[in-house]
Amino acid sequence: MTDMLPLLSFLVLGFSAGVIHAFDADHIAAVSGIGGQDGGRHSFRFALHWGFGHGLAVIAVATMVLVAGTAIPTGFSAYAEAAVAWMLIAIGVMTFLHLWRQHQHNVHRSRPHSYNATLVGLVHGSAGSAPLLAVIPAAGMASPALGMLHVLLFNAGLIMAMAGVGALLRRGLYAAGRYHRALQLSLQSALAAFATGLGVFLLSAH
Repeated sequence: MTDMLPLLSFLVLGFSAGVIHAFDADHIAAVSGIGGQDGGRHSFRFALHWGFGHGLAVIAVATMVLVAGTAIPTGFSAYAEAAVAWMLIAIGVMTFLHLWRQHQHNVHRSRPHSYNATLVGLVHGSAGSAPLLAVIPAAGMASPALGMLHVLLFNAGLIMAMAGVGALLRRGLYAAGRYHRALQLSLQSALAAFATGLGVFLLSAH
């Protein structure tokens, strides 16, 4: 049993890293920006689609490194991080336009497509620390199978945590809408401004 402790600790670390990684500011900005467009009614679904896209990207990177033995291109992370920044700006602008159209036409039921969240997750999973958090520790494992198990647990932790974020967003915006429509619109606008502002900041720091 003692011999299994390092392996169990390593796998728990993968799950925990995924949970922590879900709360990165750019992840929260993207999911809340997309999910907040329709008053949070479908934010839980969008969070799951985002997590699915993110997981696909991390698994693809892990497969290249652990199974195929391919090195990650040097400039890949930098390009992906820039793409994340532009994507956050686009999410913020699109959310503002969405809210404006709702206000102009008094429409409250339209919503963005779920595949948008999947695409955003794919870009996020390709950028920054996510592949490193999941893949670099796994690269030291004795076998690719154990390394991939670590990656799968990382993704499970991330998806569960982001699903929780989506559920909280849905409940919060729904409660705000029941209290007063103006409060809900203010929160939606704040989420859009957060996504846009963070995107601009990331670009300036790139």
